[in-house]
Amino acid sequence: MCSACHNARADSRVAMVSRCGAVEGAMEKRSGETGWTRGVSPRATRRETLLRILACALSASWAGPAAVLAQSSSPHPHNLPQATNLAADALASARDRVPILLFFDRYDCPYCERSLAQYMVPIAREEPWRERAIYRQVEIDLPLPLVAFDGRTTTHEALAARYRVRLSPTVIVVDARGEVIGNSVVGLLTPDFYAGYLQAAIDAGVAKMRGGSN
Repeated sequence: MCSACHNARADSRVAMVSRCGAVEGAMEKRSGETGWTRGVSPRATRRETLLRILACALSASWAGPAAVLAQSSSPHPHNLPQATNLAADALASARDRVPILLFFDRYDCPYCERSLAQYMVPIAREEPWRERAIYRQVEIDLPLPLVAFDGRTTTHEALAARYRVRLSPTVIVVDARGEVIGNSVVGLLTPDFYAGYLQAAIDAGVAKMRGGSN
């Protein structure tokens, strides 16, 4: 089991308390307990989580452009390699028959930071996953320069618009042409299974790139 999977299992027992403990009327589930405390249903908490992710999606509109650009050099303590030249990545993808994983991020999204630190960066560094995809980070709301799959100059913001990405974090797996070849992973809703969702998306991409063979 990779460290990301280990983190996911531990996280499912602890993070609900640490994340929701400061929220009045939030749901809690502690290790060794069954059921939900304080009389709040899982459905209510899922709704609350969705609202928090939507807040991440809208937060950039509340900050001025200068504030956003000031964060562009290092959005979080842990990051994937920034997308700069997808045309070059496409050549490597076709040569090695591996997909390209695009992680769509917002600098002020706490769920993005958590996804990167606990799941994405460990997966991208560990065998066998680091050899099974090319990992790139895209900043949804920033006009950072980027060479697109077709060699044209574009921006991170425009790339996110191309894939209709509005929520963060969003993970999309594409082939060497930039075509989506698997199910997207949107948000960080189920930490206990998140690493599994990511790895399944990578596996599906590898199978498509290799004609059904992993």
